[in-house]
Amino acid sequence: MRMTKMQKIKNILIAISMILMAALFILDSDLGYDVIVILLSVYFIVNGIRTLWFFFTMAPRMVGGRRILYQGILILNLGIFTMVLNVTPTVYVMLYLCGVYLFTGGIDIMNAVDAKKMGSPFFKRKLITGIINVLIGVLCVVFLRDTEMLVYVFAGGFIYKAVIRIIATYQKSEMVYVQ
Repeated sequence: MRMTKMQKIKNILIAISMILMAALFILDSDLGYDVIVILLSVYFIVNGIRTLWFFFTMAPRMVGGRRILYQGILILNLGIFTMVLNVTPTVYVMLYLCGVYLFTGGIDIMNAVDAKKMGSPFFKRKLITGIINVLIGVLCVVFLRDTEMLVYVFAGGFIYKAVIRIIATYQKSEMVYVQ
């Protein structure tokens, strides 16, 4: 799918802000923990509300629209749950973060395998992204008791996601014409 110039600019600005946030995490790891929890919760809440908005405006008339409703409710609940995690012990939050990385990595790897079965040449980036997400999750498990190191691991993951976002912005994509 091709991006418009405005979408490209938005992606680049988001990537730059992610890199700046990662730098903030690295410079002040004590502040980084609180910011990470708040960012995760705001991201999930906004994403959940956006998905629910899409359901109520478009999805009821779509095949599989009910799945979008369930997805929106789940993401919104995940955001509210993450917001509550700010007052729980650090270890539980980091276990949650490890689970998110391991889960998204597993999903990316499964999507890459499906893309390869379909013959897509773009499965490699998805596979590499999945493997790196799993590695970040494993690093989180290894450094579970060291909050400062976990903030550094999360900052590294943030920088990685920003770089991937920039690469995806400028990646050539095929135009498929249906006759």
